[in-house]
Amino acid sequence: MRSLERALHIMAVLEESGCAISVTDLGRASKLSKATVLRIVSILEKYGYAEKIQGRYRLGAAVLPLAHAYVLGNELTRVALPVLQELAQTREETASLFVRLGFKRVLVARIEGLRPLRFVLPIGERLPIHVGAGKVLAAAMPEKELHQMLDELGEMHLVTGEPLARQALLSELECIRRQGYAVSMGERMLGIVAVAAPVVDADGVAVAAVSLAGAKDRMTPKKIELLSIAVRDAARMITQRYNGGLSAR
Repeated sequence: MRSLERALHIMAVLEESGCAISVTDLGRASKLSKATVLRIVSILEKYGYAEKIQGRYRLGAAVLPLAHAYVLGNELTRVALPVLQELAQTREETASLFVRLGFKRVLVARIEGLRPLRFVLPIGERLPIHVGAGKVLAAAMPEKELHQMLDELGEMHLVTGEPLARQALLSELECIRRQGYAVSMGERMLGIVAVAAPVVDADGVAVAAVSLAGAKDRMTPKKIELLSIAVRDAARMITQRYNGGLSAR
């Protein structure tokens, strides 16, 4: 199991690096010896989960079928897609679905509205959960995990460079819990406003966040209010249809 954990850690480092990385840098990031890293990436390379380019390593093509199988077989994504499509069509903004992965969120589905955003966010992209649409996932975290995440983050800043005080964030997360949705005014991406609500499972645990995002110049207070109602309705609809992937096919 220790070897498996190390291999998964190496794959996570390769994914987060975003480019080919040397064995030395892999060892530094994973806190493993160069010899251990070399053994692991050699095995990953053998099975296609890593590839070597001019002495550096990056994730290999074998990870793509895994991602494809997740999208096809995931019950949450399957039931959410038609809801996201209707949401994007009726509200004309970009609808997205995020799931939490550790102290990050991952984009698992995205439907462009009639007014597409000016940037492309690929499926599988990792994003923070303490800013932006991810705040609804942070608000649902157990208190111990939340404080552990904040301890690891240390000093926090918005995309503008403005500091984000810990107590201010905690107060906002409490407000999000009460009202059932979050609003981000250009916290992660300049000029973009996002409104998000949590999707919960049968036990009331937040399993995803559904969001609508659009350009700030067309987001009036009235429109933000209407979008908050729309995303909460969409989240409830996804919640009602989601059964954890346990239904008979």
